[in-house]
Amino acid sequence: MSAQPYIGRSVRRLEDPHLLTGRGRYAGDVSPAGSLHMAVVRSPLGHGRIASIDTAAAREVAGVVAVWTAADLERAFVVDEFVSAKLPANRRPVLAWETARYVGEPLAAVFAETPLAAADAAALVYFELDPLPVVDLETARSGAAERIDAATEGNLVQRGRVDYGDAVAAFAAAAHVVRFDVHLPRICGGAMEPRAVSAWPTPGGGVRVATSTQAVFTVRRALARLLSLEVGHVEVVAEDVGGGFGPKAAAYGEEALVALAAQRLGRPVTWTASRSEDFQTTYHSHGVAVAAELAADAEGRILALRGTVDQEAGGYPSMGLIQPPTIVTHLLSQYAVPAMAFEHRTFLTNAVPTAAVRGGSRPVGNYVVERLVDRLADATGLDRVEVRRRNQVTPDRMPLAVEGTVHVYDSGDFPAQLEAVASRIRRPPAGAGLVYGAGVVVGAETSGFGFEPARLVVAADGRARLDVGSTPQGQGHRTMAAQVLADRLGWPLELIDVGVADTTRVGDALVTGGSRTAMYVGNVAAMAGREARRRLLELASEKLEAASADIVVDPVKAVAGVLGVPARQVPFAELLPEGGLQVEERYAPERGTAWGSSAHGAVVSLDPDTGKVEVERYVIAHDIGRSINPMTVEGQLIGGLVHGLGIALLEEARYVDGQLVTGSFLDYSTPTAPDIPREIELLDCATRTEQNPEGFKGVGESATIMSPAAIASAVEDAVRQLNPAAEVVGLPLTPDRVLALIQGEGGR
Repeated sequence: MSAQPYIGRSVRRLEDPHLLTGRGRYAGDVSPAGSLHMAVVRSPLGHGRIASIDTAAAREVAGVVAVWTAADLERAFVVDEFVSAKLPANRRPVLAWETARYVGEPLAAVFAETPLAAADAAALVYFELDPLPVVDLETARSGAAERIDAATEGNLVQRGRVDYGDAVAAFAAAAHVVRFDVHLPRICGGAMEPRAVSAWPTPGGGVRVATSTQAVFTVRRALARLLSLEVGHVEVVAEDVGGGFGPKAAAYGEEALVALAAQRLGRPVTWTASRSEDFQTTYHSHGVAVAAELAADAEGRILALRGTVDQEAGGYPSMGLIQPPTIVTHLLSQYAVPAMAFEHRTFLTNAVPTAAVRGGSRPVGNYVVERLVDRLADATGLDRVEVRRRNQVTPDRMPLAVEGTVHVYDSGDFPAQLEAVASRIRRPPAGAGLVYGAGVVVGAETSGFGFEPARLVVAADGRARLDVGSTPQGQGHRTMAAQVLADRLGWPLELIDVGVADTTRVGDALVTGGSRTAMYVGNVAAMAGREARRRLLELASEKLEAASADIVVDPVKAVAGVLGVPARQVPFAELLPEGGLQVEERYAPERGTAWGSSAHGAVVSLDPDTGKVEVERYVIAHDIGRSINPMTVEGQLIGGLVHGLGIALLEEARYVDGQLVTGSFLDYSTPTAPDIPREIELLDCATRTEQNPEGFKGVGESATIMSPAAIASAVEDAVRQLNPAAEVVGLPLTPDRVLALIQGEGGR
């Protein structure tokens, strides 16, 4: 075993050398020799009936091999695995059928010998669209909008309810009732790498696909259905991925088109999205309206929550369907809430489908409840920190399962997190023309779901290769898995290789998302390491005729020996089976999640003349359970904070009459270096969870989930020094909206 444990050690990421030296290989870098190039003809209307599509001129362009419309594909469609087969509008056409449901929806696809020929031909595909009324969330909720899909009931595609305790009685008895209504706009993933995909035929009638995704197995399952192939005949890889953040967790029509073309045309095919295509067609998140009320007693203790959550699905139901129930669950934050009555609904709208963006819907739930708690503080006259203190679940009540929800407070010291942050957040006095504000919030998040496979091979030369189902997009999964394996196998890190994002290496796996990787990949890596070590010691014990406890393994020399008897050794080459010692494991716990938690504090400065907000100081007290690599954890927290800062101050994917008017980085702002807080302090308040053997919790999304609420609270604190009646409601808090708040003009 290693002298110093690898778990808990800050190790430089194993992924970085080849990326930093320009040897990264992204999906757009994969262009097999002889590839055809695809260009996609897209709808310019948010909603339109397809009157005609004429491809004759496009087919005459030199170098064009094929031009397809829906008729050429016999109305092929992709079924999203996140969507129930029983739901209306479940099928997403690969190419639009009778109608186009959002700007950017594919109408036709051109395949040509060069990118220029494909683009030229695409410009010669003539089509007529008869405009139809555009449905947004407001009109969909009204019930008066024209139906986008004939099978729906007034564009409603999902409805649910979370109901426990006696909310009616709680509100009737309440000394204080506060309300918060908000519409939070759509946001984009904005990944560095746009979506891209290549595919080529393989012997036996299969296809191999290289794509920019965070879910190679999701893509494989979707393509196997579409191509009528056994899943074993569809290979999907994602070597390096330049960001995913949630939208790349689904299978897309462009992946289907490229794979279909490779199968039908018998040649490699490749496509890379332009940035405008990526904005228009890669799934957004949020687009949600919440109306919420909180009831409390005279001392400011929460009695109940009630309200409604209405979510956009976009033109077709997709991953966005998982957001409304998750919003409701995360309204509980760190609080003891005796009763809840929340209805959630999801509607079709004429915009690109919705999915998750870092944290999915959890930032929405946290934002709403933390704003409600701030309102409760206003109503009671109590300090905002004190109101939180009075309502937190305390360690002596854990583990605590909340009736009727998936919410389980399995471990944590919430009050300690709150006190640690509150003691470090102070509002500076105004100066240099600036006004300052401070805000403190708390939160909890699910981390983990499903199952995870692993395959470990220990070779005769001492090298160990671990393959897992993970499809990372820059998070450092190889390093994390290698560290865990090194400890549990008793191997030096230098002799460990980790493979990811390749459907040919392990059995079925799930998406990389939901802060699940540390818990699932971490635990399955530990299982594989323990089992391989046990079997290795057993083999050596039999060969050397010694007790397993007396066996010493030297991976560097690739030998096993007997403790205290240097002459009694056997090389791995004589010990291991041909092909090495192979172990396959699958981690699938009965209770699939652990709850991470944190308290956040922000200090902001506000320029009253311009409305410009800057985050001066930010403090996070976090509980992620057992930390595998503290340096990576720090990077995840800071990255998540910056993402949340974008949600709070900058990001909005806006549609006007069905047109995306923020379709480039000129119009859609994301944080850059000057926006990062000047001071960031991270405090480790870890408690071990018993939800999984290794005690891991997630961290990749936690800072994004809580930061919008913390920044909003701090901005409201600053604005109220200029306008005491101001209330921060909607996001993002752009300068014009902040000026409106200062001037008493709303800012919603």
